[in-house]
Amino acid sequence: MSERKQGVIRSWNESRCFDVIRVGPPSSLERYFLHVSQIRSGTAIPSVAAVVRFEINDSKPPEEYKLPQAIRADIEMEVLPPPPAVTAGQR
Repeated sequence: MSERKQGVIRSWNESRCFDVIRVGPPSSLERYFLHVSQIRSGTAIPSVAAVVRFEINDSKPPEEYKLPQAIRADIEMEVLPPPPAVTAGQR
């Protein structure tokens, strides 16, 4: 079994039933494709900014996904707040 990761749902396409998960800060390029069929029953409904815990499919992703595929996902009820705005002169 692969390591479980935690990320947030970055976008959700209701009509096609998939989303993109981001791991790390908003600038992170670590992203995974998640199809609704990989969400385990009994977890929350997918929504943008919801926390999701998942495993990574070790096989090469299908060409249409272009991202590694998240599998065996659990969506948490928790929604992370947006990061604080950075004003000029702050780091």
